Amino acid sequence: MTKDNNHNLSPVYPSSPLSVLTFRLGGQVYGLPITAVAQIIEMVTLTHLPQLPFAVQGVINLRGKIVPVLDLRTRFGLPFKSYQLHTPIILTHLNGQTLGLVVDWVEEVVEISASDLETGEMILPSILSSSQLGSGPLSCLAGVAKVERQLVLILKVEIIMSLDEQFQLVEQIANSSIV
Repeated sequence: MTKDNNHNLSPVYPSSPLSVLTFRLGGQVYGLPITAVAQIIEMVTLTHLPQLPFAVQGVINLRGKIVPVLDLRTRFGLPFKSYQLHTPIILTHLNGQTLGLVVDWVEEVVEISASDLETGEMILPSILSSSQLGSGPLSCLAGVAKVERQLVLILKVEIIMSLDEQFQLVEQIANSSIV
């Protein structure tokens, strides 16, 4: 997959179809713009570090690079689910850093047409601030797409973690003995 830093969803409909990687958390289908996805790997041993930001389960060594791994179930307030050998980790780009996202199941890449997509700004009233939305899926909602009789919540990867959490994470990795 090629890296493209232009993976924000515009407040207006995109003019061309949007390619989205779909995945499941609990019974809900979510999606990430394919341009935000670097790779999908299966679960590997996580190294736990003290005082990590909320929902970060640890770090992995990916080809010599330390990659933090965030559990989206935990992040979105769903009950923790034990990891299995084939539990997927979606590797994404977050402000120049690779971030792993643990999900229940990766489904497929779908093309979403402009007519099947409503952006977050159109769905949620502008009076709702991110502080009112908390850290659940609505806090990082880019839009909702209609795909084959189901709704897919499209996420903005760049706000899955706050800037404070990103800074805390970088600091913890730098201060750990694994670097």
